[in-house]
Amino acid sequence: MASEDTWEGKSSAKVPGVSPDKVWAVIDDYANIYKYLPSIDATTIVSGEPGKLGCVRLCSGNPLPGSQERAFTNEKLVAYDPAERTLSFEVVENNIGFKDYVATLKVLPEEDGSTIEWSFVTPAMPPPYWTLEKVNGYISFCVNYLAEKIVEENKA
Repeated sequence: MASEDTWEGKSSAKVPGVSPDKVWAVIDDYANIYKYLPSIDATTIVSGEPGKLGCVRLCSGNPLPGSQERAFTNEKLVAYDPAERTLSFEVVENNIGFKDYVATLKVLPEEDGSTIEWSFVTPAMPPPYWTLEKVNGYISFCVNYLAEKIVEENKA
């Protein structure tokens, strides 16, 4: 539940016809998330090893609104459980206004495929760029785009 000081949210997307193991393989490929999110152009491991706590990836993407500066986040792996198909990362450095943002991605089995669940918690951010509604909208867009890309990839 969100409060004035803390924002929380969750969004999920069905991945019909794709097994949880195949979906998890995409989420678990920590260095290649850029292939599945349109706002990220490149991902580079800057320290540690994927699948190991403390691993940090640099995600860079589209220019910031009204600027030529490219958006970036450094995301540190803070929880990892491949048996449960879940991982959490914390944004430790960025230029998009996030502070102490922690996201958890979870792959859940369904009768005909999977569901990806993306939840987050972050201290409230000062306006004007982010609001709770904008963060929720962005996460919803990301998880749905991710699911669509995985479905497309598995049709080939």
